[in-house]
Amino acid sequence: MRTSFVSFAEVKRAVTMEAVLTRYGLFGALTPKGKNLVGPCPFCKGKSARQFQVNPLKNAWYCFGCKAGGNVLDFVAKCEDVSVRAAALKLDSWFELGLQGEASPAEPPAASAERAPAEREPPPAPEEMLPAENPPLTFALKTLNPSHAELGVLGLRTEAIERFGAGYCTKGLLKGRLAIPIHNSGGELVAYAGLAVRDDESPRYLFPPKFCPELEIFNLHRFPDFAREGGPLYLAPEIAGVLQLAEAGEVAVLGLFNGSLSGKQEEAITDVLSSFGELVLVGEGFSDRTVARLARHATISWATEALCTDRHGDLMFRCGSERYP
Repeated sequence: MRTSFVSFAEVKRAVTMEAVLTRYGLFGALTPKGKNLVGPCPFCKGKSARQFQVNPLKNAWYCFGCKAGGNVLDFVAKCEDVSVRAAALKLDSWFELGLQGEASPAEPPAASAERAPAEREPPPAPEEMLPAENPPLTFALKTLNPSHAELGVLGLRTEAIERFGAGYCTKGLLKGRLAIPIHNSGGELVAYAGLAVRDDESPRYLFPPKFCPELEIFNLHRFPDFAREGGPLYLAPEIAGVLQLAEAGEVAVLGLFNGSLSGKQEEAITDVLSSFGELVLVGEGFSDRTVARLARHATISWATEALCTDRHGDLMFRCGSERYP
């Protein structure tokens, strides 16, 4: 069957962020700041009127509130709640680019497979907009309670929570949440993440306004301790997955923050992979792009659901595991 085809690269070259923002009636809300345009985020509606930034030279956008970003395709896909391919077809139609065609049925399957990842993968969040590092905190939260009754719904033992220096927070930005310290690779405390303890609480995580998760890997500062253990390296899509793995007895575990992978995070993970025989992704929160990028560096085992232990205390996966690619 012949299907519609449009080159993502051609669409990105032909359509500017300014044009897309104008179509949505958003361009007038932005103001110049250096090389960028800044304004309120049309997605998360955050409190800051400068957290949403557009770089016209890179034709890219990023929000420091909801941590979303990308190019014109990603913006339209998010606005319309459609796939990147559907966004490309919409842009081709809206701006009358004339790029849409039909994929050739005679094209060898191997050629299609080689081209598809490059076209499907959205680019990383525009990292030229990120700071070089998260500065270390000048304070530490001293009154966190790892055994607070409200934390019982998380299913974590007090010992596991204490292992990460976390605890229930009773005041400030993270009040009523599990406050979890975040360290950079050198072991310096750079932020606290606030994990919601109730299902109806949103957002699931709170971070300090100026903290950039894209610059860190959760639990990476403990790498010298668990690198000697051998075995697989586990990677969770968010912080809670790291705590659950620790609860199940695993120590060689790292965590992302929302399932996405920045260039700096990819580099940090590949730097430590050589110390382990296998990379196991645990959870369903990884973006397709994250999985594809990690597969360039290692053969991946992918456990699709949460962990549990058997009657002997050994680690198990509820749905087994699958290999990728």
